[in-house]
Amino acid sequence: MTDPLPSIAAQLSMGLALGTLAGAWHFVSLRWNWPLFAQGRAAAALALQLVRFAPTGALLLMLAHVGALALLAGMAGILLARTIAVRSRGGKP
Repeated sequence: MTDPLPSIAAQLSMGLALGTLAGAWHFVSLRWNWPLFAQGRAAAALALQLVRFAPTGALLLMLAHVGALALLAGMAGILLARTIAVRSRGGKP
């Protein structure tokens, strides 16, 4: 019998790469989102919030269908992107 899941290395590399890209989009787009809230433009801010969360959630759902290791690696990629985003703005995670 063949195993329907991709290999462990494929799951880890795919999850980490896609998670890092999704995390980068998610946290870079936060830079556009918070000024909308600060200006009182709640409808536009909530729309952008949906645009931020929907692709990230869809990616995590896709990775969950690939396998548990892909999902965990994707979350690690998102956390890696978060760390980079916070440090680039002068903060400490």
